[in-house]
Amino acid sequence: MKIGILGPGAIGSLLAALLCRSGYNVYCYGTEHAVESIRQNGIQVKSRVFGDFNSSPVATVGASSTVDILFIAVKAPALRAALNSIAHSIGVNTTIVSLLNGIGHRELIRRVFGSKVVVGTIGAVEASLSKDRVVQHPSPMIPHIEIASDTDVSSEILSSIETVVRSAGLFATIKNNENEVIWRKLARLSAVATMTAYTRLPVGKIRANEQFRAQLQAIVDEVCRIARAEGVDCLAAEVMQQIDGLPEALTTSLQRDICTGRPSEIESILGEPIQLGQSLGLSVPTMEHCYSQIRLQTRT
Repeated sequence: MKIGILGPGAIGSLLAALLCRSGYNVYCYGTEHAVESIRQNGIQVKSRVFGDFNSSPVATVGASSTVDILFIAVKAPALRAALNSIAHSIGVNTTIVSLLNGIGHRELIRRVFGSKVVVGTIGAVEASLSKDRVVQHPSPMIPHIEIASDTDVSSEILSSIETVVRSAGLFATIKNNENEVIWRKLARLSAVATMTAYTRLPVGKIRANEQFRAQLQAIVDEVCRIARAEGVDCLAAEVMQQIDGLPEALTTSLQRDICTGRPSEIESILGEPIQLGQSLGLSVPTMEHCYSQIRLQTRT
């Protein structure tokens, strides 16, 4: 089986390395810098869960042959350009699995490549790339991928994707519908990513601060209201319980990107949900406040 990874950043590289180690033919599509690094050094992983190892997938800037499954792991700002670069990897039997955070992606991917798209999320994972592009995976938790498709992707194909993910050592679950997949993660991620970017503090210090915890709770409440309006049973108490179980020192990629001035996922994680909530007639004042302050920070 040929498996493509579009976007060998921290998460994409970890997934590519695990799949390659499991015996799949893995193709990484990325920037010239990322491709050159993988060609020269492979993908080096340092993980509490999976150990330290090196994998050597094929790396290329643009696609030249079709793959059976394509996992999209780029960040939202790079999505449109990235999709154009891998058109030759998409055949009539290719299934596309989007692992992007937030909302607004599946519509674009389907406009470009049609309906054979699976919506997925990857959770329980904290990974980063060091300066020498070593994947650092310090979390003691096994990452968990959830998938679903509301289009013409068959249950057999979903099961095959689940099998592929599990064979690489990750947890995998097929959910009932795409909105369930998206909002199960976004209810937690939107609150945690927003508050870590807003305060520039790790999760533990946010939880320990009375004011910041109240804002965290308010965002969870607001996101859960949007999720319920989208037909997803989302309980704020359960989401807060998940957040309270996160490691004290946890930071987020949104926080790191905002702090270093890199393009971030703020629109898909926070901006788009705010617009959706407003269109549904819901009040989301805490999300709006944090969004305006984070955007102000990025302009100064």
